[in-house]
Amino acid sequence: MELPPQRSDFAKPAAAMSPMLLAQAAASAADPDDLCGAVLADRYRLLRILGHGGMGYVYLAEQVALGKPTAVKVLGTRWAKDVRFRDRFLVEARAASKIGHENVVEIYDYGITPNGSVFMAMELLAGEPLSELVAREGALPWPRAKRIALQVCRALHAAHDKGVLHRDIKPENCFRTKRGSNRDWIVVFDFGLAKIFGDEKDPHSSLTKVGSLFGTPEYMSPEQARGKPVDGRADIYSVGILLCELVSGQVPFAGDNVMDILTRVVTEAPPPPRALAPHAEISADLEAVILRAIEKDPSRRYQSMRELAEAIAAVATVGARASRPASVGAVATGVSVVPHIATRASTTTHLPYVIAIAALSVVVLLLSIALLVPGTRS
Repeated sequence: MELPPQRSDFAKPAAAMSPMLLAQAAASAADPDDLCGAVLADRYRLLRILGHGGMGYVYLAEQVALGKPTAVKVLGTRWAKDVRFRDRFLVEARAASKIGHENVVEIYDYGITPNGSVFMAMELLAGEPLSELVAREGALPWPRAKRIALQVCRALHAAHDKGVLHRDIKPENCFRTKRGSNRDWIVVFDFGLAKIFGDEKDPHSSLTKVGSLFGTPEYMSPEQARGKPVDGRADIYSVGILLCELVSGQVPFAGDNVMDILTRVVTEAPPPPRALAPHAEISADLEAVILRAIEKDPSRRYQSMRELAEAIAAVATVGARASRPASVGAVATGVSVVPHIATRASTTTHLPYVIAIAALSVVVLLLSIALLVPGTRS
């Protein structure tokens, strides 16, 4: 069994780690909460710790009935004593499991541990977060960045369609793995800050109410940075920042500390992506898409993830004319990027037919005139 690699900025255990750990793991150390050997809910045997962070562990586990390798995330008992953190953990599990999409991490189960904490069992993937890809390779060529960005849009469209906002989209929470011949298959995970609309059990109604601050500063929308209520357009903003980083290797707003970054997010106009990376493969059309996605005013952004996906799909490679694709999903390994988006045929495809019809109309008009004017009949 191939296990995912450890993030470079974490202390590396003897074996690689689960993608679910990537957003939360830190330097490993012995801990009295260690549950190795325990069987959770009579279904998941915890084999070993893949790593741990400030709020808990991620284990390599085995699904007992099937012998299937699984990742199991367990909230540390210190945090589990606070009902707010227990509820937040369970919201993450419910949010991801509610979506049911191939570009969203699959949650198998969740429940209570023998020591009174909570756990969630999820798929175990091999790969790396997008943050490692960008750190290693810098700005990506547009065709590759385009395929990646559209998969993120696809995942979030599905989430929004189920009433789930992610609210912490960033490269660390977009995992790159391999599926078939596609080595850039993206899985969005870590719904720890997700908001489920219409869910009365959602603790974020009090934990992240107006005036609260949550998220990652560099990718946080201005309204999020102000502690204001947010909707799907906050995720659109975050995808715009992520897209900028994919093609330029940089985020628009950086700073020496959190407050410095948040101040810039709220008050400063973003630098044009082509100014951030003059030698990168960024066309004027692509720059326009990014700048609209990260407008300060949510009403000036794309109003849905579907609309953003269509705009991204319409951006051609540098030096080529932009055109609407036959299908928004055509750029993403042959599958629909956003479900139920109607096919739009390129106008150039129908141009010969338009010219022929116009020519025929002119001929008919001339013949009609010839029949009506005196002296033109034979």
